[in-house]
Order: sequence, then structure tokens, then C-alpha cells
Amino acid sequence: MRGALFLAILLVMLAFRDFFNSIGSIMSGLTPVLYAGIPYLLSGFLVKQTYNGKKIHLFLFDFANYFFSIYLPKRKFANDQEVLYTNVKQVTFEETIIKRKDGDDDEVKNTDQKRTRQPYADKVG
Repeated sequence: MRGALFLAILLVMLAFRDFFNSIGSIMSGLTPVLYAGIPYLLSGFLVKQTYNGKKIHLFLFDFANYFFSIYLPKRKFANDQEVLYTNVKQVTFEETIIKRKDGDDDEVKNTDQKRTRQPYADKVG
């Protein structure tokens, strides 16, 4: 794994070789140290690190799998199942009218009950 990372970092450095050659021209012999040292040290650091409790190659595989199968298609999941939500920004509600029927046959008739609302606090005076 470290060798693959070493080659990947080295290829990135070769893509930007003008920058690294200008740094290497500061002191003679610095260019080979840059091209060998930076990929070696950086690959060692990346291999030792854990990302979300995983080594880097497993993390990159899982991240690529998530990125291309869930994030880019913009899938949404609820309870481990894919749900199809609409992307409507504004929700509109229809007005409904509910009519109450007074005096249903199954209603309990109690003469002590009144439909008028009583105050919760006692009146003073």
C-alpha cells in the first residue's frame, strides 16, 4: 500500500515539477531529496493514519463507493431504505372544513355539561 501511495504522490509531484524544480534549485542536491523524501515521508504518514477507524485504502474505497453511488445521484435513505422525496421547496395545504354534528345518538347526555367555556381562574370581587 505504501508503494502505491509513493507512486501516486510522485506522479503528482512530476505533474507540478516546475514548482519542485524551482525549490530544488535553491541548493544543489536538493531536487533528488525532494523527489525521494517527500513521497516516502508523506506515504508513511498517510498509511499510519486512520480515517473513521479505517486504514486509508479502505477509507478511500468506501468513500468512493459512497460518493458515486449515493452522493452524486442524490439518493435519500430512511431506515436503511431508499425513499423518493420530492424537491419541492414550498409546501401548500388545502383548506378543509370539518362540520360538527350536534346531538348524535351515541353521545352521552349530561345536564351538568355546558358548551360555554369557563374561566380557569376565580374572579376577584
